[in-house]
Amino acid sequence: MNRKEETIHKFNLTYSLLKSYERFAFKRFYRHVQVIDKKNIPWDDQYILTPNHQNALMDALAVLNTCGSDPVFMARADIFKKKRQAKILRTLKILPIYRIRDGAGELSRNEEIFNSAEAILSDHVPVCLMPEGNHGDKRQLRPLVKGTMRIALRAQEKFGKKNGVKIVPVGLDYEHYQKFFQDILIIYGQPIEVSEYIESYLENSAKGQNELRERLAEEMKKIMIHIGNTELYDMYQSLRHIYNKRMRNKAGIIGRSHYDRFRADKQMIRILDSTFESDPDILRQLAGKVTTYMEDLKALNIRNWIFERSGFTTKKLIYKRIGLLLTSPLYFYGYLNNWLPYRLPLKKLKSIKDPQFHSSFKFALAMILFPVFYALQTVIVALLTGPPWIAWVYLLSLPATGYFALFWSIWYKRWRAGLKYRRMKKSRDEKILGLERKYKDIMETMDHLVDDYIGRVEKKLKEKHV
Repeated sequence: MNRKEETIHKFNLTYSLLKSYERFAFKRFYRHVQVIDKKNIPWDDQYILTPNHQNALMDALAVLNTCGSDPVFMARADIFKKKRQAKILRTLKILPIYRIRDGAGELSRNEEIFNSAEAILSDHVPVCLMPEGNHGDKRQLRPLVKGTMRIALRAQEKFGKKNGVKIVPVGLDYEHYQKFFQDILIIYGQPIEVSEYIESYLENSAKGQNELRERLAEEMKKIMIHIGNTELYDMYQSLRHIYNKRMRNKAGIIGRSHYDRFRADKQMIRILDSTFESDPDILRQLAGKVTTYMEDLKALNIRNWIFERSGFTTKKLIYKRIGLLLTSPLYFYGYLNNWLPYRLPLKKLKSIKDPQFHSSFKFALAMILFPVFYALQTVIVALLTGPPWIAWVYLLSLPATGYFALFWSIWYKRWRAGLKYRRMKKSRDEKILGLERKYKDIMETMDHLVDDYIGRVEKKLKEKHV
């Protein structure tokens, strides 16, 4: 173990300063960051954090900004090939982990990395690994690789039963992977005692690793959106948006937070899975309806919420229009002053082929561009005006009016959608009427499936208590 890897988890001033700024930026990149069951983190023990991996760098940042400590992360070794890049990554408390694709000869280098991980854990500093190995674009848990299990069991073997190692599964759920200013949900699951698997591991290392891997997969699926039905994946995903509000009502979930929506989605997925086991043809027919409905929504450039709310009344449309007109000067001020740092990352996205890297790319560029442009613009204003307070007021106005411009654009789009819906309904346009019928048909089918499932569950509970 070299000196850099041995001390990677120690205090680092550069890292601390960067983390403070990154945390500030992270809280502004997402609209709401909701953390559930942080109490499950075993602060005084050796533990490994294992989040699901669907959104590149943002997954690591979600853990870093909410776990309450400075974990050492492990990432694929190919990003450490360049010396300068490797130095930066180690400054950021990231260690390489080698895979077979890096070359069979490179795998032996994992021995040093595993020793480093054990040393880090022994100092009560957590290690964070992505147990799926790489990121995916589906809301499902992919097969777990053995690296996490090997590190956990080796560390447990070294520490003995007195100093048990724990694995804390972490569930991440993004409202949208690529878009800015969306919601993110982070759930910390129940810690897994690695000591429960050490005897099996000592008897047969492969058996012990597989048993722990199965347990970890089971625990992770509980705290994340896992759509295991690959045949009807798109339908499940669409129904998460179409039926969530109704599902919350059916499940008695009062509220509309990300966690409330998550719980409703989990229950709906259980119901759909149960239905698919007993009568898959019903779901296949429903999938056809959902596909057609989503295609028609896209063709008309209308969102599903318009049918949930039945549009807006004429009075609401008038009030919204007046409000938009009165606040439009503030919108244009915020839009014009934030246009360049906001638009430049979006233009660069064309060169990023993997969509799962888009939000990471936007976040990293925004951290650089916004302060740079704000500083340049403020200097220009200071040179063109007299009193210094004008430049300071201008600088302070930039982020606030930038956010207002973002909200204003959302309100405007909703107003336009409501107006379009109202006009089409008034003129009895068959396209909108047909879409409305399809929406009601999907709702009725789902209501029947959900009511039937709830009825069966309640019947079993009654029989159990008789």
